[in-house]
Amino acid sequence: MWARVADPPELPEQFAPTGPKQSRFRVVPSPPLRPTLFPDEARFALRLSVLSGCAEFAAWAWFAHAGEKGAVLGWAALRLLKPVWAWTGTRFPRSVVAFSLLLLALFGVAASLLTVGQLFTAALLAVALPAFGDLCASCAADGISVERRSAAFAWLDMAQGLGGATGVALGASFPRVAAIVTVAALLAASIGVPDLQDRGTPRTTWTLAAHEHVLHSRFGAHLVALAFFGGFFAMQQPSRPHSTWMALLFPLAGMAIAARADPYMPNAVFLPRAAVLVAVAGLFLPPLRLLALGGLFAALPASVARGAGEMERPVASSLVWSALGLGAAVGAVL
Repeated sequence: MWARVADPPELPEQFAPTGPKQSRFRVVPSPPLRPTLFPDEARFALRLSVLSGCAEFAAWAWFAHAGEKGAVLGWAALRLLKPVWAWTGTRFPRSVVAFSLLLLALFGVAASLLTVGQLFTAALLAVALPAFGDLCASCAADGISVERRSAAFAWLDMAQGLGGATGVALGASFPRVAAIVTVAALLAASIGVPDLQDRGTPRTTWTLAAHEHVLHSRFGAHLVALAFFGGFFAMQQPSRPHSTWMALLFPLAGMAIAARADPYMPNAVFLPRAAVLVAVAGLFLPPLRLLALGGLFAALPASVARGAGEMERPVASSLVWSALGLGAAVGAVL
């Protein structure tokens, strides 16, 4: 309590103050502050997070029990349309775009349920359409000031990770239950649609040049590669099927372990690297693949928050989630 305050580091000569000291006390910079949202902003971000998280749950729940069907490549291709929906939201009302995609997903799921799985491929492709990551992020960026915007981006990333991990766990263990719960999830996602309505202000999004810039950066390229190969190795078909409870618990356990381990990691890419290594080890011990996939759902958004620039976070997040879905689809087919 009575320890002496450490001397601040000396500034370079060109920046060092030369005039008389304004205070007789030692000048020490304040600790960094974590951005927090105001209550109304928090409710706004929560509803957008429910929209994106429930959409991710529906998409990954159907993907998890799709097996080796080639339609999963179409599923992955439709998940890559995140920037397209965000761009469409600048030309048409965002709420109309989101409502249309949710309606198509509901029609596809209902058709598959009513035909007892005869239209499974149509439902698989339909639930891949509502990829709302970029749409919700651009809406949050337009509505929340820059000093608190990163907190809203973190909410969206956590919702997508939790929705994806829960969808994989339920879809791989209880596919029939997951198909029914998907309907409830898509209906629950509609709670965030009214918040996408603009207030007469310009609607913006990120350009393809911004995505290309992040993808060509050292950190962005590294993390996208880790996401792709992590999903690829995690979705390799095991020689024998996992037990029901193992498929339910391992993805959630992997996500919980990664979330608790992230604060102790030395850098932003150490945890995704570890998850990829666990997925590779799953080639010899299949249950580790589910553990690694669940870990990726927590490790990737945490790495984006730690390593990406503040203005590049939503772009890096979009690329990483797209790479994970594409890698998982390729791994499931091959």
